[in-house]
Amino acid sequence: MNIPTTVNSLNDEPFAVVEQFSEVQIVQLHELVQQQWWGGKRTLEQVRIMAANSSLTIGLADAASGRLIGFCRALTDFIFRATIYDVMVDRAYQGQGLGGKLLDTLCNHPRMQEVSQIYLACEPRLFPFYERWGFKVYEARTEWMVKVQREEL
Repeated sequence: MNIPTTVNSLNDEPFAVVEQFSEVQIVQLHELVQQQWWGGKRTLEQVRIMAANSSLTIGLADAASGRLIGFCRALTDFIFRATIYDVMVDRAYQGQGLGGKLLDTLCNHPRMQEVSQIYLACEPRLFPFYERWGFKVYEARTEWMVKVQREEL
């Protein structure tokens, strides 16, 4: 199991930052995805492919057990733009500041230091949470468009 850096949550409980995931942690990541309103039909293989093909992945693991309890990821060119996806914390660990720890770790990662703008999409009810990390509603001359190539599971 690869758990390179130990950090503390806001409640002084030990957690470890994970950037490379063991097979067991990939299974645990799939379990985290299954907890989300949007992830119920995603398969283990799809989650494995998603993690492998993301530009940067950050996990939080319980330092004692190694169990993955939080995750976020970014797709980026590491210079102009990055987009954050899938910020999630296991329900049993929510309310301990771990979502913020994930954002801090990802946004302050050495590989992200040259990125000009970091984007994320979220439900409006989550705006106050992300605003604490400097995100704001993006009002621009352009709007995001999507081409659905296949329906998501």
